[in-house]
Amino acid sequence: MGKLGILFLALAVWLLVFALSAGDGALPDVSPTFTVVVDAGHGGKDPGAQVAGVDEKDVNLAIALRVFSLAKGHPQLRVVLTRASDRYVDLVDRVRLAEEVGAMLYVSIHANFISDPSVCGVETYVDDSRLPDDPSWSLARIVQRAVCAATGARDRGVRSQRLYMRHTYLPAALVEVGYLTCPAERAKLLEPWYQEELARGILQGILDFLGL
Repeated sequence: MGKLGILFLALAVWLLVFALSAGDGALPDVSPTFTVVVDAGHGGKDPGAQVAGVDEKDVNLAIALRVFSLAKGHPQLRVVLTRASDRYVDLVDRVRLAEEVGAMLYVSIHANFISDPSVCGVETYVDDSRLPDDPSWSLARIVQRAVCAATGARDRGVRSQRLYMRHTYLPAALVEVGYLTCPAERAKLLEPWYQEELARGILQGILDFLGL
């Protein structure tokens, strides 16, 4: 190689070192990205609970969209929604989607219903087929705690019942963010500021479970 070639080679190496040290052309971020699936319960032909002209499906979707938006501020987290509009998605298809996208966990958002209007508060459910050491229980407890801390809502604890989430091996929990049949709570569930607090709580629970 002639002197001119050596000079150009040295110049190229120097430019590469300078670019890397300045941040231009830096190596890609190798921090892991955690994918999670957030489900807005019901949708489309399935309105969920209907109370005083309020459809549960609309409340669920509003909160899920806020979780999705807030998650954009966390570079290590990727949130996938089972639905981003008013459409019906088969229940088993929802958890299958979570498995297909490589999700670390699955959280479904719902609003509750009971005949007694004095009952208010947040509950989180795990499918009753999950054993005591299943991580779904830890996920449920962490999300329940974070949502109650973010909103100040009454903590009605973590419970179990038969759920469609038995069809996935992923850690999965269903959070009931409040009772539509409780007038005071229904009023708050319709408020954008309260939906934002609920979304922050759900997101914080997810981050805490993942150690982020």
